[in-house]
Amino acid sequence: MDNARLTEALSFIERETHLRTKSYRMLSDGIQGEFLQAFSMMVRPEAVLEIGTFTGYATLCLYRGLQENGILDTVEKDDELSDIFHKAFGMAGADRIRTHSGDAKTIIAVLDRRYDIVYIDADKREYPLYYDIVFDLVRPGGWILADNVLWSGKISGETASGDRQTSAIMEFNKKTASDTRVTRLILPIRDGLMLIRKKRVTSPSLRSCGQRY
Repeated sequence: MDNARLTEALSFIERETHLRTKSYRMLSDGIQGEFLQAFSMMVRPEAVLEIGTFTGYATLCLYRGLQENGILDTVEKDDELSDIFHKAFGMAGADRIRTHSGDAKTIIAVLDRRYDIVYIDADKREYPLYYDIVFDLVRPGGWILADNVLWSGKISGETASGDRQTSAIMEFNKKTASDTRVTRLILPIRDGLMLIRKKRVTSPSLRSCGQRY
């Protein structure tokens, strides 16, 4: 991907999001965008799944490290702003993005790929369910990234009072912390970004050699 075209497309997304929505805080900023780009370039994914396109900023950042023949699937329930990300993807020359409009739970159920990176940044009330339904789609050694896991500091207490989004984020954080199939790390980038790595399966006969699959 040409860096100048990417920069132009990201600037277009920022401008249009601020002009046309009241939810511009949902937009990934430059720091988080740079991290997502660097992470994707490090992993060099063959396939990426994003749950929650919004206006496409994070989508393009994750696309940056995609392998030459790779595919990025992105799912967005609200198609009101789809013209922004469709235009931006064209500006950036990101022609291997497959956009899906509708309920992520329904769409994910029929996807036909396994993914190196899954990025979750959608309805916070659905985070625990999203984690469950994407887990088997992630390749061993692959990654699940989840945004907003610090949730403006609301998850610092033991319980959440009447706030479904906060309760779901707390449930998600506890679920991933206790899942022995993964290792995870929370980075204090913006509203908290969780990196979850799906462990590789170790063959008992080769364990002493340290070989993993």
